[in-house]
Amino acid sequence: MYKVLIVDDEPFILDGLPYVIDWEEHGAEIAATARSGEEALAILERQTIHIVMTDIKMPSMDGLQLIETARSRGMNVKFIVLSGYDEFELVKKAVVYGVENYLLKPLEEEELSDTLLTTIEKLDHEVHLSIQNKQNYSIVKENILYRWVSGQIGHEELVSRAEFLHIDLAYEHFQVGVVHLLPRPDAAGDVPDPLKGPLSYAILNICGETIGSCGNCLPFSGINGVPILLFAWNGGDAPDPQQLAALLERCADNVRTYLKLEVAISLGTVEQDYRSVQHSYRAACNKLDRDGLAATGPSASIADDAHPAIMKVIEYIDEHYSQEMSLKTLSHHFNMNAAYLGQLFKKATGDMFSNYLNRIRIEKAKQLLAESQLKASEIASAVGFSNLQYFSNVFFKYTGFYPTDFKKQQLQS
Repeated sequence: MYKVLIVDDEPFILDGLPYVIDWEEHGAEIAATARSGEEALAILERQTIHIVMTDIKMPSMDGLQLIETARSRGMNVKFIVLSGYDEFELVKKAVVYGVENYLLKPLEEEELSDTLLTTIEKLDHEVHLSIQNKQNYSIVKENILYRWVSGQIGHEELVSRAEFLHIDLAYEHFQVGVVHLLPRPDAAGDVPDPLKGPLSYAILNICGETIGSCGNCLPFSGINGVPILLFAWNGGDAPDPQQLAALLERCADNVRTYLKLEVAISLGTVEQDYRSVQHSYRAACNKLDRDGLAATGPSASIADDAHPAIMKVIEYIDEHYSQEMSLKTLSHHFNMNAAYLGQLFKKATGDMFSNYLNRIRIEKAKQLLAESQLKASEIASAVGFSNLQYFSNVFFKYTGFYPTDFKKQQLQS
């Protein structure tokens, strides 16, 4: 649980912030509050704080001086600035010292939530890079690769992580293959779960050795354990489709021979930009679905031991995503404690409720952009966003495009 320090000379901010969002669901807790920069520094000196949310204007030592002093003392904390509309010049100075974001008062729940999640993702990343060994470095890389192909990472984060993790985004063409375990004929329809053993990595090793250098294949395991093959090439190096199909068939044969497992491998569409890789991944998943080999969609990754109520919650979200919705409203609807519901949801889906809801809404928005003549503002409202600018920012985070650019791309394709 990450520790948060709130610094503001306005009592109603200190009293009100704990109730704007569910901090525990975000993996954070408000560990302390301070009414001045001096008081905040004293707290930072004597206890562990990971995130400081500070007002930019305060008497005596203001937020800018607090950030500057903390940086000069080598304090490794993340700063989020709270500001008014007339404080932009101070905010620009704060950016020089590396703040995560600045939030305008009065604070909006969604913007605060999104900023906190992004900051915690950075903290998670830094913790992993500082304490993990080479094996866990690979886990971080796989996490980024999966978020990339599944469209769950923002463009700026992808570019920065790709550079550090040596993921080449400069290829001209990309194509995703998905490996799915099938029921064994002699096992009463049971499908082995790759999460319960090293099966996924064994399959990836066999596929990698079988495919070799064809299409610069990058095998990795998805967050749910499903083996994924990412192909990338430049124009003149395109793999022959028949050769690639034969190689994938040989992969399935080798998995059957060495691991005694039945697998199916589906290929998605060929995409011409790294920002569109998620389309290839989804096409591969949909191809499995059409062939009756796998279930896709939001509920496909629900854990087998999930609480029975979670499936009802998922169904409710899928049907009512366009309505105003929060963990609190869901907890009232299903007569459950909000914090407990958040924990069950994260355990069952591997993701936070707010992220899941945003992905559902953005997928619906993409469909409307591609298939209707509705304006962006109308689509934002139709999928549950009351603020057009916030909708555009979230859309960019999950797709790498703003809604208008995505619409143009669909018209050109």
